[in-house]
Amino acid sequence: MLRVLVSTASKYRWVLILAVFFSARASAADSSLFNLEQGFNELIYDLSRSVVTVESWQRATANSVAIDGEEVLNHSISSGLICDTLGHILVAAPMVVGHDQVMVDFDRKLLPARLVGVDYFTNLALIDVDCHIGVPVKIAEQQICAGQMVMTLGNAYGMRASPSIGFCAGARGDGNIQFTTPVTSGSIGGGVFDLRGKLLGIVVGAVGPDNQVSQAVPGFRLPEIIDFILAHGDRQAGYLGITTAEIVISPGIQVEPPATGMLQVDSSPRRVIDGGVIITRVVPQSPADRAGLRVGDLIFNFQGEPVSSARTIARQVMQTSPGSPVTIELLRKNVYYDLQATVGARQLASFGDALADGSSASASGTVVDSLSRAISSLKEQLQSLEKRLNQVEH
Repeated sequence: MLRVLVSTASKYRWVLILAVFFSARASAADSSLFNLEQGFNELIYDLSRSVVTVESWQRATANSVAIDGEEVLNHSISSGLICDTLGHILVAAPMVVGHDQVMVDFDRKLLPARLVGVDYFTNLALIDVDCHIGVPVKIAEQQICAGQMVMTLGNAYGMRASPSIGFCAGARGDGNIQFTTPVTSGSIGGGVFDLRGKLLGIVVGAVGPDNQVSQAVPGFRLPEIIDFILAHGDRQAGYLGITTAEIVISPGIQVEPPATGMLQVDSSPRRVIDGGVIITRVVPQSPADRAGLRVGDLIFNFQGEPVSSARTIARQVMQTSPGSPVTIELLRKNVYYDLQATVGARQLASFGDALADGSSASASGTVVDSLSRAISSLKEQLQSLEKRLNQVEH
């Protein structure tokens, strides 16, 4: 009888120890989750002091129908990031350029804003409210963030500083960064931050169905953009009107002497071409169309500089001043031509539009997606484990 009592007491003792152990574990988990929640709350509040709502109005076209004789206005809502203590704010340029009135909403105060300048390289604009508001954003030092957890903060359906969590997928071919966070028209111009509160980029567009993936101009590029606009005003960018895809030729193609326009010149030596970019689209009535460029042309040289990638020619075109004549060397059906073109001025792309110029040539560029690779690796490991378990069962 005594042994039974001792054995029973021993079992109860272990039950109590396990209960205390697991209750402590549960308590610790609850504490960790609470601390995580508190950390996110504090982070969101701190970052919200650097994000503003930007409202803009534009008089509708003459074809719009007025109601009861009232003037029809197009109203846009987007986001902006506070840059300094002087009242300068970075925004997505299409949301403010060409609008008759721009207002900044911060802490329930509407402040009139003026346009300082536009950067046509990145589709960003700088506006000024002429007074100190909020807290300037802190820009992250790193240029690569693939696989990093991020928080996007911007206006969503009228609510300022609406957060969403995602991951950085990596750098796109056009130099922008891609994130797995959804985008609404109102969150354009908002910020993508790391979990330390440092700015990784400013949202300028979206890709994929239902705009579930965002694109952002990297944060490390913003100081240069701001400084240029403050010193010089608008930063113009060149435009041709082509979309391209990269190609590597191995072994290289030996071609006939160059042809100027459609007249072949026989006095030049033969050349070997081993790479460049293929034109996949020519915008009608664009500078490229007027110069005679065609879909399927292989461009390997622009203004005496070799073209090695879609990103290369995009940069070369944008860095050329509008109105400048340029020489483009290309292959057309294995015949070598050099054509003359006059570079146009790049216009702003509206939210959701696919760009159709030199800058969009990078659309086929590689996206560094470490998260996708990690998921694929996990799938392979699970499949391997499942096979081993099946072998053990049989």
